[in-house]
Amino acid sequence: TSYMKGLQAYSIQAHGTRDEVIAHGFKLQHNETASLQVQRPNKMRAEVSGDLRNREFVYDGATITIDSPDDNVYASAPATDNLGTLIGDLLDQGVELPLIDVLYQATAGTLLENVRTGQLVGDSEVEGVDCDHLAFRQTDADWQLWVEKGDRPLPRKIVITTRNEVGDPQFSAVLTWNTQPKFTKDSFTFVPDKDAQKINFVQPQAYAAGDK
Repeated sequence: TSYMKGLQAYSIQAHGTRDEVIAHGFKLQHNETASLQVQRPNKMRAEVSGDLRNREFVYDGATITIDSPDDNVYASAPATDNLGTLIGDLLDQGVELPLIDVLYQATAGTLLENVRTGQLVGDSEVEGVDCDHLAFRQTDADWQLWVEKGDRPLPRKIVITTRNEVGDPQFSAVLTWNTQPKFTKDSFTFVPDKDAQKINFVQPQAYAAGDK
């Protein structure tokens, strides 16, 4: 986490799988590809495409926009000018932003928050990169992390197992990092498709109050 928090700019490409548990506990595995671009202190773009969903998230330091090309809609809202605070807010609201767990650790996390036990499993290799294999347990999730050895201790693979749900569904992703990306002035600017409709964010409090 100390190394990631010291990076001023980076991009990640991730290829992963996500389990879906359907009727009678039958488990399906879906493929997805995600990308993440970050420019400190307050710029971010994240995209995910796969079997289940396609989403784009753009944060320009003042506004957060979520685009759903599958539905041809997008929503924008004012946002804090601090990326770490924004990520914490999104986590609290249950927003499924791609690689949000990695992003949180790179901005505000401590890695061991809510961890009950953990262990160093041993040496491993991810796509030719020597790594330390770590495993942790939280109240409702088990997760594994493969961290690159040497002077670039970056997470190269992550597996999250949701416990106490039928089938113990997993998310798994292999990460490729670029710690010297070249961004343009448009990298963090959202431009909607000409036919896309702008909609409002739903406030979770409204649902809690029974409003529609």
